[in-house]
Amino acid sequence: MKNQKDMQTRLVPGVGRMPYPAYRGKEPYVFISYARLDSEQVFAEIKRFNEAGFHVWYDEGIAPGNEWSDAIAEALSNCSVFVVLLTPTSAPRENVLNEIDYALNEEKPFLAIYLDETTLPPGLKLRISRKQAILKYNMSEEEYEYKYIEAFTQFGLKRNETASPAVNATQSSAPSATSSEAATPSPKNEEVHDDSPEDAKKRANGDLVRVDGFDIEHGLLRGYYGTDKNITVPRAAKIIGTSSFDGCRLFIESVDLNQAGKIIAGPLFGGFRNCPNLKTVKIPETVDEVRPEMFHNCPNLTIYVHRSQLSPDFEKHFTGKDIVYLDE
Repeated sequence: MKNQKDMQTRLVPGVGRMPYPAYRGKEPYVFISYARLDSEQVFAEIKRFNEAGFHVWYDEGIAPGNEWSDAIAEALSNCSVFVVLLTPTSAPRENVLNEIDYALNEEKPFLAIYLDETTLPPGLKLRISRKQAILKYNMSEEEYEYKYIEAFTQFGLKRNETASPAVNATQSSAPSATSSEAATPSPKNEEVHDDSPEDAKKRANGDLVRVDGFDIEHGLLRGYYGTDKNITVPRAAKIIGTSSFDGCRLFIESVDLNQAGKIIAGPLFGGFRNCPNLKTVKIPETVDEVRPEMFHNCPNLTIYVHRSQLSPDFEKHFTGKDIVYLDE
């Protein structure tokens, strides 16, 4: 029997061939609610989700002769996560509203993904305003991929073997689609992990993974175990913890934080304390606030940053070598 990816898909007039057949197995899957007029956009998302390793059901999967409402209700009842793809076209559509009502009444895990900026009808806004949402139209591809993979993972979905090698190599959550990067990278089989029993369990479950020498737990950089002096943090790491570089403080010379969104500073020190040989740290615009305690006792350090990211009096309390403002 052919596997699902190899099965013949149907041709949708004016749009093209469906990206994948709708999932029909018994494993956890995502139910996609959308407007047919948005098929071109929606098919791109279905392809993205499927290639990231998630099972997806959408109404192109209704078998000929089945009653439409019965097939939708059955797929909704059995799904693990309900996802509505919102656009100005889909928001007022009766079938989309009916599917949303059904999912909410069944208390299904709920995620709204806004493909375009959309004004919701008052009744719909009232019903889903407190539900989790992703504003894709306002995000970079990397951020979007991280967000939806992280959301699917939080809802309990597991990524399966259909994920493309590029996605697995940099795995979300999220972690993401055109760049095929995600939130939780697959560990390398040849690496040895000196784990505590708790971390060993997390790694076995895929919650804690290692990529390029970095341990990452749901977007949090736990530590670096490589030997390179000049390192670039994987895009899957969105939060730099207070102990992220404890194991390499004495030899690292440069760090590019890449797509990190937050640097955590403890009550006394931050993520880069006591790095005597650290010469450069490049801070992305995704980091909201940079404080001097993050770089305690780094006398040779030059940071590359936008002035708007610095906390008040940063220059007064910074003890490193220099600050290079990227916006000047």
